[in-house]
Amino acid sequence: MKIEEIIKNIIDICKKNNLNKVYICGNGCSGKTTLSKKIQEEALNYGNVNLISTDDFLVNTTLRKNGISKWIENEVEYTGRYTSSNYESYFWKNIYELIYNIDNGVDCFYFPKRYKEKNNIRQLKSNYFLTIIEGVGTVFLEKDKNKSLTIFLKCNTENEIQRRKSRTEQLNRDPIELYSEERSSQYRVNVLSHENEFDLIIENDEEFNYQIIDNKNK
Repeated sequence: MKIEEIIKNIIDICKKNNLNKVYICGNGCSGKTTLSKKIQEEALNYGNVNLISTDDFLVNTTLRKNGISKWIENEVEYTGRYTSSNYESYFWKNIYELIYNIDNGVDCFYFPKRYKEKNNIRQLKSNYFLTIIEGVGTVFLEKDKNKSLTIFLKCNTENEIQRRKSRTEQLNRDPIELYSEERSSQYRVNVLSHENEFDLIIENDEEFNYQIIDNKNK
C-alpha cells in the first residue's frame, strides 16, 4: 500500500468519526514526520491544519546525556542516558499549553526547536479541521479517545539502522543519533509496550510500502 492510500484512509476515518486530532508515534526513522506532513497536505483541503512535533520540546541533548535514567527490562535493571523514549525528556507544560490554547479559541505560536530563523515560527490555529501531533513522545500524552485517532508507525530494526545511518551522514549529525541497544531497550520498555493502545498500527518496508497491521476503527 502506497502512502497516498494510507493518507486517504486516515482522513476518511477522521471525517467519518468527527475526530480533530491525529497522534503519530513509532520507532526512530519509521517515517513519522513524512507521514505527518502528507496528512497535513491532504487535510488542508478541508480547513486549517496544525502540526506539532514532540521533538521540539525535548530537553537539551547535553543535559539528557549527563543525566542517569533507570529502567527494567526482563527483570534486569539498566542505567543510561535519557533518550526520547523517556517521559522526563520533555517540557510537557509547553506542549499542553499549546493544545489547551487551540482547543479553547486562542491562536498561538511556537518556535520549532530544529530551526533558528525567526521566520520559521509556527502559527497554530484554534479554528482547525485537524491537529497532528507526531513524535516518540506522543506515547506519553493524554488523549481524548472520542476526538482522536492514534497511529503507531513501525519499521524493522534493519531498516531503522540503515535510515539512521543515511540521515546522520546527510545532515552531518552527532553520531549519537545512530542506533544503539540502550536507545532500543528504553524504546521497547517505555514506548513499544503501549503499541496495542493505538487505534492504527502501520508498518512500512525498505521501499516505504505500507501495511496496516491492526485497525481498531473497523
